[in-house]
Amino acid sequence: MPGRSLLTALILLLAAGAGPARAQRRDSLPTAIATVFRTAYPAAKILNVSRERRDGKIVYEIESQDGPTRRDLIYDVAGRNLEIEEVIPADSVPAAVRAAVQRDVAGGTIVDAERVTRETVILYEVGVRHGGKTRYLTFDSAGKRVE
Repeated sequence: MPGRSLLTALILLLAAGAGPARAQRRDSLPTAIATVFRTAYPAAKILNVSRERRDGKIVYEIESQDGPTRRDLIYDVAGRNLEIEEVIPADSVPAAVRAAVQRDVAGGTIVDAERVTRETVILYEVGVRHGGKTRYLTFDSAGKRVE
């Protein structure tokens, strides 16, 4: 059966660790990361954990749900938080970012948004719907387009 050989090949690739990210069991987080995460977000539910390589270094991504807030966090192996992506309501995007969206995509509507924190830098990733299509744009809090 052709489907069976494809499935076997996929299983062998996964077992060999192919791919940029590998799913991890929630309880397989390094202790330093688990401690920092639980201290910062005691009520959060861990939805998924993956081990990834960024800039040649191993990092862990935790996808979580904390009440109504969806949050993805990146930690280095020592437990230092490198990045937080937090889903936010579209109407809570700063006014400067909303103005920049209208400047760059006149008539566009913000349909989803994330606040991305990288150490002290805060960015806003917004999905802008216009003409039946959604574009994703990134701005700093002053409305300057980045990335």
